[in-house]
Amino acid sequence: MPQTHLGQDTVQIDKVFIVGFKKTKEHIIRRELSLEDGKYYTWESLTQTIQSDKRKLINSKLFLSVDVNTVELSNQKVDIIIRVSERWYFFPSPIFQLADRNFTEWWVNQDADLSRVDWGLKLRHYNFRGRREILNLTAQFGYTKMFSIAYQVPYIDKNQKLGISFYVDYATNKNIAYTTIGHRQQFMDSEDVLREKWRNGITLAYRPNFYASHSFGIHQAATNITDTVAMENPNYFSAGNTNQSYFALSYSFTWDLRDFVSYPLSGAYLRVKADKIGLGIYGDVNIFNLNARYSRYFDLGKKFYFASNISGQVSSPANQPYYNYSAVGLRRDFLRGYERYIIEGQNYIIQKNSLKKLLFAFNTDASKIIPMKQFSKIPFSAYFSLNFDQGYVANYPGYEQNNLFTDKYIYGGGVGIDLISFYDLVMRWEYSMNIEGERALYFNLYAPF
Repeated sequence: MPQTHLGQDTVQIDKVFIVGFKKTKEHIIRRELSLEDGKYYTWESLTQTIQSDKRKLINSKLFLSVDVNTVELSNQKVDIIIRVSERWYFFPSPIFQLADRNFTEWWVNQDADLSRVDWGLKLRHYNFRGRREILNLTAQFGYTKMFSIAYQVPYIDKNQKLGISFYVDYATNKNIAYTTIGHRQQFMDSEDVLREKWRNGITLAYRPNFYASHSFGIHQAATNITDTVAMENPNYFSAGNTNQSYFALSYSFTWDLRDFVSYPLSGAYLRVKADKIGLGIYGDVNIFNLNARYSRYFDLGKKFYFASNISGQVSSPANQPYYNYSAVGLRRDFLRGYERYIIEGQNYIIQKNSLKKLLFAFNTDASKIIPMKQFSKIPFSAYFSLNFDQGYVANYPGYEQNNLFTDKYIYGGGVGIDLISFYDLVMRWEYSMNIEGERALYFNLYAPF
């Protein structure tokens, strides 16, 4: 319902026009907007809302660019024109990727072994039916043979607050990490399949406003290993078992105020996730994990930026199967300078910091090479960073084979160069040192936090 006139310093939006979209449904775009027909603002709040809505549309990952302009109809009435440029949404992409945790693990610890490469075909559609639905189909071979389907529908209700997603995947391995010694995974090779895994799940999402979201999921998994793996590590599934099956429940809450989700420079991010693995149906596993992550990003001015992150996990009970161990060094929970290691522990807390300086930012005209507007302009930007990370990992009881970096304060850091381009491409080269004085140049994809 339109607001009443508030005074001479206010301005009313007569109409909000959206132009430039072809595939995306208009109601999907308007879901991200605070700007509405007939709504009143002060001139200051209108400017702030325009900038906020522009960020929200960019962070939807539906558009390459968003421009918002006002057209004054009178001293106190304007039209808003939002012009969007849609991304390329469908990617039939070949798979050629490392099976290891990161490039350093593959290059240094695994001697750049090409047998540890996954290959195949992945079909991704990021805006299926123009409704921001995400469809993933994967046929993967090589180190890990995997077939999967995943489908995400962001809104299933009229108010566009409830969404649903599901996944099913099947994977086999002829080479697996069966234990860890000195914080380095030890691998077993075979001509036969060593591990077979089925997983599936369904998640209900609730997004009450622009920045907060909740998700509730139920999952099922069944994994089998050979007798050889169980003999080498009886605690792989505990007690020498060769199979593990469970149902799990998950809940997560996300609060996201980042300016650009793929490489934030200002704003804040909070995520809390709880998992109950094992519901007493099979009795193979009974674990509760609580994980939290909070990040803050500051624009210091004059092309300087500072970012800080704290994350951690608590897990229960103390005695768990090796297959279900938590660790620093997996996904986003890692410390710079420790990329070659996986630091397993029941509970941990880590804190990361980066001071950055923008080196350059420009767009390259590639229209003569790629005559498609979604790829015609390629942006590049680069940042120099000073990094310092620290943390503490509480070891599992009696896990003496991995205690170099556990149960004590650890730290690491160094300098780096980050290169950012379009379609969320982030590449990082970092020269880092850890508490043992080990120094190395590391290469990673994606922002550190």
